[in-house]
Amino acid sequence: MRYDELEKMYRLEDVYWWFVGRRRLVRELVRKYGVDRPRMLDVGCGTGGTLDAVASLGHVSGADAAQEALEFCRRRGHASLVRCLAQDLAFAQGGFDVVLGCDLLEHVDDDAAAAGELARVLRPAGVVVLTVPAYQWLWSEHDEALSHRRRYSRRQLRELLEAAGLQPLKLTSAVSFVFPGVLLVRLLRRLRLKGTGLPHTLLMSVPPWANRLLVWLHDVETWIVCRWGFPFGTSIVAVAQKPREAS
Repeated sequence: MRYDELEKMYRLEDVYWWFVGRRRLVRELVRKYGVDRPRMLDVGCGTGGTLDAVASLGHVSGADAAQEALEFCRRRGHASLVRCLAQDLAFAQGGFDVVLGCDLLEHVDDDAAAAGELARVLRPAGVVVLTVPAYQWLWSEHDEALSHRRRYSRRQLRELLEAAGLQPLKLTSAVSFVFPGVLLVRLLRRLRLKGTGLPHTLLMSVPPWANRLLVWLHDVETWIVCRWGFPFGTSIVAVAQKPREAS
C-alpha cells in the first residue's frame, strides 16, 4: 500500500465509520469464538487500529510487510511487532489461539500460501478471523489505490480456507446496510473519464452526525453478523477453525 494511503488510514481509523465498525466487529468475533485471554496475531496489522481494539482481550502481536506500517503501530505504543510477509510468517507453528487477517488476503499475490501460513501458526482448535472485499464486479479505483489483487465471493473464500485445512464456522457478507449507496457511488465513478493521476480510495468525508449514524448502523450489523449473517454486502467475514489434534 502507498505511504499516503497508510498515512490517511492512520489519521482516520480511530474515528471514520468504516474503520470503527470493522474493528468492533472483529473484536466481537474474537470474544465469541476465541478462548479466554487468547494469544493473538494480527497479520497485515496496518497502522495498528485493530491491535488497539483487541489488546484488552489478551496478548496481541502484529505482523506486516511494510516497515512504514509498523512505525505507525509503534506510535500507538505497540512493541510486539515483526516485519514479514503473510505467505512466510516469522512465527513458530501453533503459537496462537487467534489469528486475524483484516483485509489482508486481497493484497497478497499467493493468497493460498498466505492462508496456509495463517493455519500453520494457529494452535489446534484455534480460530482465524478474516475480512475481505466482496464481488470482483465491484472492482474500482478504490481497489487500485489500496493495491488489491482481487475481490472475493463467499464460495472462493470458503474453498481457500478449506484448502488450507481450516473449517469455516461462519461465512457471511457484511457492510450490508450501506451496500446500495456504495454500489451507486462506484457506478457513478465508472462513468467519469479516467484521470491520469494516481488512484485514490473512496473514503468520503461525512458530517459528524452522519458518521455517528453509520457507526451505529455498523454496531447493529455486528449484532446480526455474530448471530446470523447477511446475504450481500461490500465485505465478507469469515471465522474458521483449525482441526483439533486426534486424541
